[in-house]
Amino acid sequence: MDKINCKVILCGPAIGKTYLANHDSHFVDIDGERAKYKYGLDNKSYEELEKGKLNRGEVVNKDYHEYTINLLNETISSGKIALMSYQEKILNYVIDNNIDYCLVYADIDSREEYISRMKERGNSDKFINDMTNTIAWNDFYKRNEEDRRPKYKIKLKKGEYLSDIKDSFC
Repeated sequence: MDKINCKVILCGPAIGKTYLANHDSHFVDIDGERAKYKYGLDNKSYEELEKGKLNRGEVVNKDYHEYTINLLNETISSGKIALMSYQEKILNYVIDNNIDYCLVYADIDSREEYISRMKERGNSDKFINDMTNTIAWNDFYKRNEEDRRPKYKIKLKKGEYLSDIKDSFC
């Protein structure tokens, strides 16, 4: 496989964005930084952040979109790769500014595995259900399959994480 030359990797939950960013300084978890800023969660542990998804409290920094776009631009300018999930306003910025990105998503048959991944990392039952109920899972997969906007697309196999394919990116 040729190296994928993109500045942003877009992916869903439990793909391994935070793990990769914590273990390889070439990658930055934009979502984690955005959430910390948006909700004022700088002093929270990874476990606390995962448990609090969908229930993080009041937004304390209303300019979080601008903050995220600035962080995204800083990440790209520094030669690093930004990792992010589907944040429509931020994704629209990426598309509108012709920033090459790669969509990484789970195989349709990996649903049970992703439920286990989310449970292991401490996500709430509500978050897990919202992300993996049969209708949501199938819709998410179909949208990923049909999406023609990303320059690159990678469908992860069962048991595969973002860190397993990190060497594909330059």
